[in-house]
Amino acid sequence: MTNISPKRIFVDTSGWVEFALKKELHHKEVFDYMAAETKKGSKFFTSDYVLDETYTRLATNQGFWMAELFRKKLLFSEAKRDVLILFMDETLFERAWKVFDKYQEHGLSFTDATIATLVRDLKINEILTLDQGFTKVGLVVKPG
Repeated sequence: MTNISPKRIFVDTSGWVEFALKKELHHKEVFDYMAAETKKGSKFFTSDYVLDETYTRLATNQGFWMAELFRKKLLFSEAKRDVLILFMDETLFERAWKVFDKYQEHGLSFTDATIATLVRDLKINEILTLDQGFTKVGLVVKPG
């Protein structure tokens, strides 16, 4: 039986890029997944660090217009409360550094350490990403 209850899902940079760009290899899979989860009432989270990476990749690969278009759509989703943007503060930053240090052998980026910290603190169910490295630190990654 399929689980139809809503989830709390953190969207990483690769999830946003795949969602935003139709020509990306996993666009349809990510887009369909987000649409299905939205219908279930799932809530999406992301962070200022992830948006930094996402805006930069979109602007670099497609042009500033794509980063701007993505930002407008994201802010609309935030206004509808479908997405919550989380911001790092000094306390979270220091806690993320400890995660970064603890998992250094796994090649976790500092941004990924901030994500792991937020996901654990907020009891987020899974991370929407193509980065399977999160599984090495015990987090659930979608798409599988």
